[in-house]
Amino acid sequence: MASSEIYEELKDRLRYVLDELKLLTKQPDYRNANGETLQEHDKSTQRLCSQAHALIKDLENEVYQAPMSFRAGMNREIKRFKYDLDSIERNLEEVSEQSTVLLGHKSLKRATDSIARSQMVSSENEAIGNNILNDLDTQREQLHRTRDRLEDTNVELTRSQKLLRSINRNVITNRIVLIGIIFLELVILGCVVYLRFFRNK
Repeated sequence: MASSEIYEELKDRLRYVLDELKLLTKQPDYRNANGETLQEHDKSTQRLCSQAHALIKDLENEVYQAPMSFRAGMNREIKRFKYDLDSIERNLEEVSEQSTVLLGHKSLKRATDSIARSQMVSSENEAIGNNILNDLDTQREQLHRTRDRLEDTNVELTRSQKLLRSINRNVITNRIVLIGIIFLELVILGCVVYLRFFRNK
């Protein structure tokens, strides 16, 4: 293949690579992008930039093999290619910086949302804790009232036991007195029977 043909083929390949890079400089929508999407974008731009630089170097090598009358024009073309590539790389850097900022905002928003959810959960837990404390206070008051009623009942039981013991003592005393009276009546009855029926004999 002649040198001029190689040169033209290299130019065509370089134009294609530069066109691909120009498409990548159009800022994509990173609002829903993830880390893998950004890595793939960066890899693609780095690969195409490396190819462009290599093609420019090949073009420069072809200049040395071209006739002197063509070299000036070829160098002007290569200079334009270099200028285009530099411009594209600057745009790509801006896109990369903007995407980094957008991802930073996205991460910050996720962190803010996470903090907001944590605060909401904390507030809900605090409300639940307050309700539990209120329930415990109510139950404590109920227990105190129950304890007071039990103490009052215990006092009443003590009084009842004392009253029952007193009644029991009175019953026993009455039985003893009754037995004593019956015994006394029997003695009297025996004396009367003895005096009436047995003494005169």
